[in-house]
Amino acid sequence: MHRTVSVSIKPPLRLKSLTFFALSIPVLFSQTKIPEWCRALPRPEYKVLQRVPISDRWFEVYKVAPAVFAIYEPHQSEEVISYLIVGDKRAALFDTGMGISDLKKVTSELTRLPIVVLNSHTHNDHVGDNWQFDTIYAMDTDFTRENARGSREDAQAEVGPGQICGKLPKGFDPKTYSTRPWKITAYTHDGDRIDLGGRSLEVIATRVTRRAPSLSSNAPTVCFLRATHTIPLPSGYTVPKPIWKPMLPRSADLQPLRRK
Repeated sequence: MHRTVSVSIKPPLRLKSLTFFALSIPVLFSQTKIPEWCRALPRPEYKVLQRVPISDRWFEVYKVAPAVFAIYEPHQSEEVISYLIVGDKRAALFDTGMGISDLKKVTSELTRLPIVVLNSHTHNDHVGDNWQFDTIYAMDTDFTRENARGSREDAQAEVGPGQICGKLPKGFDPKTYSTRPWKITAYTHDGDRIDLGGRSLEVIATRVTRRAPSLSSNAPTVCFLRATHTIPLPSGYTVPKPIWKPMLPRSADLQPLRRK
């Protein structure tokens, strides 16, 4: 004979990644399920890279080339990577991640130089901390202008069930999480150059082609950066998910990829 157990949860108790329902069943017991992608952490690919110590545990920072830092967010399923490229007079921040923790604080631990932000594209997981920076160069597209308004729906999906591995940063409230609006300082175009002092970057705009033809007109413009002085990534450097590498050799033939 089984005893019926009725369980209910009352506010203000908050439970993350664990949901209880009032049910009538012989035994009711549940444990937080670890997302499958989370089980593979830490990624072995990062062992070959030089890790840079920082104060915020939400991020991991790796030095992938001289004065080039990969700022990795391993605790969210997108596992986004932003790149800080430091010159003699200023630095370029290529993407600003999820906006779940304080990316600006991390960059301040890596350089004291002024920072200009440029996004590979403006999906919410690449512009999350744009709002914290004063100088943002943006691709001159309707897609960019629309996403600069911010978004709540897209951001909320990033902290849904199965999206977080481990603890969220202290003080972060997933219920109010949204991508904040950000201001465009100036528009940039294919072929533009950004002088960082002792190092300049070339903007290379491409077009992302989506599988569904009906969505192709909404495909974002994707931006690569190419250094006038080649900054190679370590030999064999890969990550589990495809990423756009911010540095491309001067000899790379990107004409087939350029936006038409």
